[in-house]
Amino acid sequence: MPRAPRRQSDEARRGAYKPRVDFSRSRRRREDGLLALRRLNRDTGLFKRRRDEPAPAVPASDLTPTRAEAAPFAGITRPAFTPSSPPDVAAPRDAAESELEGLSELVDKLCSDDTTSQLEATIQFRKLLSDEKNSTVIKIIRADVLPRFAEFLSRHGLPQLQMEAAWVLTNIAASDYTLLVAECGAVPRLVELLGSLNANIRHQAIWCLGNIAADLPSCRGILFDHGALTPLLSQFREGMKIPVLRTAMWALSNLCFGKLPAEVQVKPILEIISQLIHSADEKILADACWTVYYICGDKGDAVQDVLDAGVCPQLVNLLMHASANVLLPVIMALARISAGDDKQVEVAL
Repeated sequence: MPRAPRRQSDEARRGAYKPRVDFSRSRRRREDGLLALRRLNRDTGLFKRRRDEPAPAVPASDLTPTRAEAAPFAGITRPAFTPSSPPDVAAPRDAAESELEGLSELVDKLCSDDTTSQLEATIQFRKLLSDEKNSTVIKIIRADVLPRFAEFLSRHGLPQLQMEAAWVLTNIAASDYTLLVAECGAVPRLVELLGSLNANIRHQAIWCLGNIAADLPSCRGILFDHGALTPLLSQFREGMKIPVLRTAMWALSNLCFGKLPAEVQVKPILEIISQLIHSADEKILADACWTVYYICGDKGDAVQDVLDAGVCPQLVNLLMHASANVLLPVIMALARISAGDDKQVEVAL
């Protein structure tokens, strides 16, 4: 007599047709995918940004804040067009190569007590860094001049020297050697420069900090340890020029990537995001949405903080946005919000 087939238990039968979802493993897989995407984007220059355009003039008299600069952030206004600064003609390639060969002479000028020589040498280093080759960066790093550039950031009576030194460090931080910039003593000085009365210097400091934040978690940890978040948030003011606002939003987004320190409060960040998420500027909008996505995945109560900030209705509206650069972070942010409890999902929808 044939034996009756063994009956599977209900549990085994359910497992055969609908495997259980390991939520922790799924989340790790998503995070690994995001990290891989971020590394790929970094290689294409999305998360780290070099500065190659001419330097704006930084007159010593430009040390008084305008009313717009001094006022707290209350919205976005597009500034009137102003002519660009005269071009700063870079040295020809053969001249740049000869300067690189005579690096020791530049180092001597950089380490001298003469401020004119210091400025001239810093400008030459900045021009050398217009060559994106790693070999150029490596030679400059081996010259052990990074601490000297960090020192120049504190020369408050010499704004042009501060500006050029910050620019040099910005482009080195855009390379594969970001950690060296983070550890050379520049970070506390860059954070201090966020309180500068000179708008150009503040912008360059934001840019450099944004490149540092785009690197390793240890680099972001150094920024948090030196209290970079609060002065960065204070940069969002009414009447900010759009390029500065883009840089600040990009830097804030980079700083929020990964696990935030336990003491960080996300509500002040979301207060700014709740306004910038209505921006007409695509780059600002995309980075604001990425920031929401990062925050939602960090802490257990972060989704509720996002809901309380009232950004969900606008996120839903942005599903109709024409740009894929905006749609991707919007969809990912809404996906994370919808992973909350039933009540949170109901509020989001």
